[in-house]
Amino acid sequence: MKLRTLTMVSLFAIAWATVACTTPSWVNTVEADAQVAAPIAGSLVDIIDPALAPQVTLIENDFNALVKTLDTYKTSPTATNLQAVQAAFAAVNANVAQLESAAQIKNPASQAKVAAVVQLLAQAVTEIAAVVPANTGLAPHVAGLATADSGSRIANSEPRTPNSEPSTPNSVSSTPNSVSPTAKGWKAKDFKNQFNSIIAGDPQFAGKELK
Repeated sequence: MKLRTLTMVSLFAIAWATVACTTPSWVNTVEADAQVAAPIAGSLVDIIDPALAPQVTLIENDFNALVKTLDTYKTSPTATNLQAVQAAFAAVNANVAQLESAAQIKNPASQAKVAAVVQLLAQAVTEIAAVVPANTGLAPHVAGLATADSGSRIANSEPRTPNSEPSTPNSVSSTPNSVSPTAKGWKAKDFKNQFNSIIAGDPQFAGKELK
């Protein structure tokens, strides 16, 4: 009887540890989106107005920083590490907003494609905001960014529900504007496909296709 009790206690402890260490699904989703968004941002460095190239590099670095904070949070899901995720996302959101407002392209012939790439980055921010559950404390933080004084671009993104079907990615608006994209349930592979479709046939984006 004693052995059986010890066995049950051990099994319960293992099960509890497994549950405690399970990474929330939103973390993996956000991380995958950010990993794809970073090189999408980097693709604009040589094409956008040289004065804005540092802003593009900053956004690329912001997405990479978000990935790192998520990795840390997965290893140790503490309140402090969640705050680091919040700060990283706030930087992404604010800097993408600034790029949307100021984006200029060296070659007018590429304007539509570059504008579409900028909108794709805006869509990535919207998707990240939509997938994060409110009980993490990150969603209210994100909602707080959508104020007139924040310079942020997130508006009323509709969160995905477990039973909702992601919309099929067709195209992103080719003209940046102040209206935030609506969450469409896109995932990393959708952003890859959309980006590759946007830059197809443009020699300025040669070698920048996402695998």
